[in-house]
Amino acid sequence: MKKIKTKPKAAAKEGAANSGRSQVIRLKPAKPRVSWTSKLPPVRQYWGSVVQFVKEAWQELKKVNWPGRKETLGGTGVVLLLVVIISIFLGLIDYSLSRLVRQIIH
Repeated sequence: MKKIKTKPKAAAKEGAANSGRSQVIRLKPAKPRVSWTSKLPPVRQYWGSVVQFVKEAWQELKKVNWPGRKETLGGTGVVLLLVVIISIFLGLIDYSLSRLVRQIIH
């Protein structure tokens, strides 16, 4: 219960001298607490939306134009070649900068 302090009209006119003794406390019923589980959607509704999502995702996957073996191997080869080239480039840059720093320090 929540307490609400109110002053009677007579005490408000008299001043602050008797205000401590003449206060009236009314009790107001507290608001009912709502648990966090009641805010969740019902399980059936949740499960239904999950099933619908999976069905729609499966339909979209059927529409995808998947690459063939030749295209996949070609793409993989390009990626591997670029990884080797970039790693050699970064290795050379690292080696040259470390040599430069050694020359400056010594």
